[in-house]
Amino acid sequence: MILDQRLLLLIYVSAALIVTIQRGVFGFPNDFAIFRASFWNLLANNDLYVLRLDQARDYFKYSPSFALLFAPFAVLPFVAGLFSWNVVNAVAIFFALRLLLPREQWAIAQALVSLPALRSMQSSQSNALVAALIIVAFVSFERGWLWRGAIAIALGTVTKIFPLAALSFALPRRDRVRALLITVLSMAILIALPLLVISPGALAAQYESWSVLERVEAGLVGSSAMELFRDAGITWPAWPVQLIGCATLLAVLILRMRDWNDRKLRLQFLGFVMVFCVVFNHRAERQSAVIALCGMVIWYLAFPRSAWRTALFAIVYFLVAVSGTELVPDAIKHMLAPETRLALPLTILWLVMLGELALLRNDRRPIAEAG
Repeated sequence: MILDQRLLLLIYVSAALIVTIQRGVFGFPNDFAIFRASFWNLLANNDLYVLRLDQARDYFKYSPSFALLFAPFAVLPFVAGLFSWNVVNAVAIFFALRLLLPREQWAIAQALVSLPALRSMQSSQSNALVAALIIVAFVSFERGWLWRGAIAIALGTVTKIFPLAALSFALPRRDRVRALLITVLSMAILIALPLLVISPGALAAQYESWSVLERVEAGLVGSSAMELFRDAGITWPAWPVQLIGCATLLAVLILRMRDWNDRKLRLQFLGFVMVFCVVFNHRAERQSAVIALCGMVIWYLAFPRSAWRTALFAIVYFLVAVSGTELVPDAIKHMLAPETRLALPLTILWLVMLGELALLRNDRRPIAEAG
């Protein structure tokens, strides 16, 4: 097992190196350029949320706190910073899965997650790191490490907002109020962190500019449940669908809270939350899939194999992780609509997880049949 872990870790780090050469030497890593420029723009008190084509090809869409926290990668030479950023993402998800799962399941999970993690690193995005932070929050609350769980949630939230859903892992705890307060405090500290380099008025202006950009972005839908609603002719704004998703998640947690001592149930709920974070993210894209597929891997490994679970896993994994790669002929890719390769399979997966959590007890029998 030690040899397997060393080999897999080498594969992860090698993937980070290859992607760095591919994008940093022979291409242009746009997202990394955006992140890197955001730190220097923050120091110069420039509006973070203005498009500057001399720096990158898209807007910065994260928080001012993320811009400051990106400092260790921004101060390095461009390619060295890109490699360090890719390594952090790769190593974070690698060790998060090791921290979460039993020894006999480490290698399986790491191998299955490696492909979607690679796809995320190819765009130099933060999704693998965000997935790792959600897992760390889960494990921390599970083991009573309230500060670590709170910091993981705070870091994830100032990066992509939706990791705030990981706060649900603290709710079944008896000390939930203390956990919530520590998380709020951690969030407040991170939100105020840019005050180390800019004035309160400047920070308020950055948050105001960010809110304007977010209001514009709110009208757009990515590969999410909202895309499926639009395709069906239902033109709701994103927030009612997201509100329904949040209410459903909390309802399931309340329903199964009495079974929280069962770790298989907890792992199942973790997978449910991770898929939720992509399905109900109105700006989800293919690079976000590592979060959902990581959740699916955890869900799949939590229980003994069955034919239907294996079939569902294989179909979703192929459509989401494999169908967009060079391993699949172009003729097959053209046969698959974009929503069929991400939003639809992940939404179906989430609904199946919902059905399992709502209708099955710990003994895996339907509630109506349990004695």
